[in-house]
Amino acid sequence: MLHYPLEKVLRTTKAHLLKLQKIGIFTVQDLLEFFPRKLESANTRTKLAEIQLGEKQTLYGILNYFRVEKSRRGKPIGKADLELSDGTSVAVIWFRIPYQLKNFQGAKKVFLVGKVDRNYGTVQISNPEVHFNQNVHVGGIRPVYPESPPLTSKWFREKINGLMVFQKEFDEILPSEILKTEDFMGKRTAIKAIHFPESLDMWERAKARLGFEELLAIQLRVMQSKLMREKIQQNPYKFGFDPEDIKKDFELFPFELTLAQKKSLLEILQDFDKDRPMNRMVQGDVGSGKTIVAFLAALQVIKQGYQSAILAPTEILAKQHFSGALKFFPADYSVECLTGSTPAKKKENIKARLRSGEIKVIIGTHAILTEDTIFKNLGLAVIDEQHRFGVKQRNLLGENLAHVLNMTATPIPRSMALTIYGDQDLSIIGEKPAGRKDIITRIVADNKTMETCNYFIDDQVKKGRQIFWVCPLVEESEKMEAKNVMEEFVRISEQVFPQHRVTYLHGKMKPREKDDIMRAFKEHQFDILVSTSVIEVGVDIPKATVMVIENSERFGLSQLHQFRGRIGRNDMQSYCFLMVGDKEDKQKERLKAMEKSNDGFYLSEVDLQLRGAGEVYGTRQSGIPNLKLADLHDVDGLKKARSWAEKLLREDLGLSKYPGLQAMVRSGEVFYQ
Repeated sequence: MLHYPLEKVLRTTKAHLLKLQKIGIFTVQDLLEFFPRKLESANTRTKLAEIQLGEKQTLYGILNYFRVEKSRRGKPIGKADLELSDGTSVAVIWFRIPYQLKNFQGAKKVFLVGKVDRNYGTVQISNPEVHFNQNVHVGGIRPVYPESPPLTSKWFREKINGLMVFQKEFDEILPSEILKTEDFMGKRTAIKAIHFPESLDMWERAKARLGFEELLAIQLRVMQSKLMREKIQQNPYKFGFDPEDIKKDFELFPFELTLAQKKSLLEILQDFDKDRPMNRMVQGDVGSGKTIVAFLAALQVIKQGYQSAILAPTEILAKQHFSGALKFFPADYSVECLTGSTPAKKKENIKARLRSGEIKVIIGTHAILTEDTIFKNLGLAVIDEQHRFGVKQRNLLGENLAHVLNMTATPIPRSMALTIYGDQDLSIIGEKPAGRKDIITRIVADNKTMETCNYFIDDQVKKGRQIFWVCPLVEESEKMEAKNVMEEFVRISEQVFPQHRVTYLHGKMKPREKDDIMRAFKEHQFDILVSTSVIEVGVDIPKATVMVIENSERFGLSQLHQFRGRIGRNDMQSYCFLMVGDKEDKQKERLKAMEKSNDGFYLSEVDLQLRGAGEVYGTRQSGIPNLKLADLHDVDGLKKARSWAEKLLREDLGLSKYPGLQAMVRSGEVFYQ
């Protein structure tokens, strides 16, 4: 029954069912595993002395004198008095009259759930829920679910309560050893307690148990992949390195590498000499110099007579890497670029030279991943922003047991990184090259500051600098009063800066169009680029010194930091202006962290604490698991899950002794997509 479609067991509207499907809830099990985000008190008060002002609570008494009056604006409002057991009364007001009271007359015992305050000396409960009987909404504590109209917490409580009869069909998947050692409650008990707990302690225990299950699934998945690779693969491209030779390579750069860059390179070079192929993730903040580390690693590989491939998510980024590679690699090593726009004849020539081994370094996009792209001896595959490529695509480069080096510019807290990249060794480049100046960031939340900002931008353009102008939306939306690209493009190009060259860019454009615009901007054919978040990961624009972000309160700190990373990639002072759309928005306090710090890892920690992993990294494309209860900030919990995963897999790599865990691990394979 757990796998029954909801339309067969729920009495509800088609609109509710469609909304459920939109958020990924199709079956009984899906709904029972849609967990509340918090609890709220619904304890019943029957006397005035028991009432806690300023808090939501349940009042029980007799509803008297219900009447409908007109507000100052002529809208109907409901008013009544609630008589409590001690003879006192509380004023009741509804600005939107509940359907239960449409034909209400006389007096009746009711439960009212709402916030109680004192208004002009009178104790008043505003817009309370109305219940004529004791039910799951009143008394004790009640769950609050993530809401998405028409799906409300009230709706979820009623429907999930009706499905609790199927709770007994959940199988226990955790081994008895884990349940006993960690003092976890059983799966069925946890499902009941997470929705309708008898106490806050019971809810916390259910949350810990179900959250651990999520973390264990991820750890089993990534560690199983790692252990299987270690068990069956040998390293055909094993070689050591000469420290003196590496020092000479450093001299190819006109600047000193940071200690973090040198440490990451050392870890990569040590991997080359191990018994299994390397599978390492280099995680570095924007502008930290990951590409330089990749080039140095590739140089060592081709010195041994092997080939290297560098895969980029966009054509313009691939060409940027290619331009840098031509300057870095010695002339006697053939370097080529292969993208979707490469002419057919040239593609054939490049692929023939790859097969013969003549080309030592190939840089490109998805075009490298075709079946007819065959290497003679690919020793190293570098994948820039790995989450932009599917698992099967990435595996094509590793099929011949090449060393794989993944790179990401997304700053993720180490505790989370160990969860996401647990099947890879991890290197972190946490410092920027010497000479890079911190970007000066300011919040712009009033018209006077906006005028000053525009004068400053005009001056920057006159000095030959360029401007990124980021907006949340492509076109105007009735649901969101956020700035949009097309509207802003017209405003900026015609009203604010008609004297400057302005263009626009958004995600609905074709890839070739986007590349052409970015190329033109890089060549300084335009002064201002009005864009959506498509510029979050992209090319270097050396003359770009200003980043303007409209409705900055709508973005997370980590994403704002990614935008900011598009500038400040030179020795010029750069500036970031965070425009606040809602002048009263409390998010301004959160944005102050951007003014204080240029450290992406620090900002990701702040974001994780304030917003949670789901909101910060919550798209499947980002490669972050969509967790329901587990806390990726809980380092102890992560270590515990990792320890148990290692123990179980050392005993039984295929998990054949634990079919429940085996099924859970397999069902999560989409996590890697």
